[in-house]
Amino acid sequence: MLLRMRTTIDLPDALVKRIKFHTTNNKVTFRSLLITALEKELSVEKKPFRLRDASVGNPQDPSAFNQTISQYRNPSYD
Repeated sequence: MLLRMRTTIDLPDALVKRIKFHTTNNKVTFRSLLITALEKELSVEKKPFRLRDASVGNPQDPSAFNQTISQYRNPSYD
């Protein structure tokens, strides 16, 4: 089964100029450039975002964490 799609996209003028320059200089069509770019983007496996561990103190002993916070407490806020 052959699936094709025809669509209209709205691109910024500056990007259109860059596309025209690229396609002319590299002797490629906009269609082939778009297909290559989409295939490249879709083939890249995204690494999941991992938040680094920035915990303070021992998570098994919450009192140690509270003591650490207490030593930096600003008395003017109490």
